[in-house]
Amino acid sequence: MAPAAGNPIGEEGARTVVGDLVSRRAPTAVARALGAFDDPTVGERVPDPVVRAALALLTVTVAAPLVDDFLVGSSPVTDIGIAPMPGSGRTFGRVDGARPGVRALNDRYAAEHPAVVAPSLAHHLGWQDLGDRYEEVVLHAILAMVHLQWTATDPSVAHLGTELTRRQNSMALTLLNSRHPGSPSPAVRADDGVGTLPGGDPGLDTPDFWSVPLAPGSGCGTAVPAPVTSVLQMVAAPTAPVPEPLRYDDDLSTLMTRDLGDTWADPSSRLRAAYALGAVGPAAVVGATGRPLDAALEWLGLSDVERVWSAGAPPSLG
Repeated sequence: MAPAAGNPIGEEGARTVVGDLVSRRAPTAVARALGAFDDPTVGERVPDPVVRAALALLTVTVAAPLVDDFLVGSSPVTDIGIAPMPGSGRTFGRVDGARPGVRALNDRYAAEHPAVVAPSLAHHLGWQDLGDRYEEVVLHAILAMVHLQWTATDPSVAHLGTELTRRQNSMALTLLNSRHPGSPSPAVRADDGVGTLPGGDPGLDTPDFWSVPLAPGSGCGTAVPAPVTSVLQMVAAPTAPVPEPLRYDDDLSTLMTRDLGDTWADPSSRLRAAYALGAVGPAAVVGATGRPLDAALEWLGLSDVERVWSAGAPPSLG
C-alpha cells in the first residue's frame, strides 16, 4: 500500500492521457474532454495537470453531470488543487485557511495516474460533508462505477499497483459483488446478498455495498444535490423516475435496492472489468463457454484483458 512514486504527470503527459483514454471509451467526445482540459478558465480553477486530466476524464463517465455542474460554476466546489494533508486518509478534502469552495487532492496521491484520481474526484464533486452513511454509500457507489468504466476501457487501470489503485479496486469489486441472488446486475442495496468479498477477509465482508460502514449516521434527510440525482436517475432507475425531491432518507434507501441498469456499463463491459479485477478468471471463462481458452477470450472480448495479467505490468497506460 504505497502511493505512486516520482514526479506528478506534466501538462503534455496529462493531455495525452485524456486524448488516449477518451478516444477508446467515447471517440466522438475527445474534443469535449480536451476542451475541458485546455480551457483557460478551467486551468485557473484547476491548475494541476493530474487533477484537470481527472476532471476531463470524468466528462465521458457516469459522473458527467457532476463535472457539468462544476464547469458552469454551480457546484459548491469552486477550485481544486493539490495540498498536504498530514495524517489524513482522504483523497480529496478542504484546505485549511482557504475559501469554502476550495478543495485539494491529498499530495500523498499527487503522482497517481489521472484515471485512478478521477473516481475520488467524482465522489468529492457530489460531497456535502453531511457525516451521513447514506451520502457516503451513494457517492462511493458513483466512485466505484467510474473506476469500473475506466477499467473496462483499459484493464491496465486496475494493474498500476499503487495504493490509490488498490483502494479503487476494492470499492469496484465490492459494488460488482453486491447483488440480489440470481441477478446478473449489481444493486447498491441487496439485503439478501451473499457477500461482497468472496474469498476475502471475513471481517471486511458485508452482504452488500449498502452495508459497508463508510460513515456513522443513516438517513439525515438532506436533499440530494441535483447532479447526484441525475446520476441516480441514469443508473438506478432507467425505467422509472426517482422520488422527488430526492433526499438522503428511506425513499433513497428503497431506490438503491433496484438493480443498476446497463446504461453506465453493459454486460460486456462489466465482464471486462470483472476479469481485469480478478473476480472472473480463465477457468470460469472456459467452463462457461465450453471453448478453449484463447477462443473463449476472443469471443468474449477479453483477449487484451488476459494480456494485462500475463504481462504482469500495464502496457497501455505507461
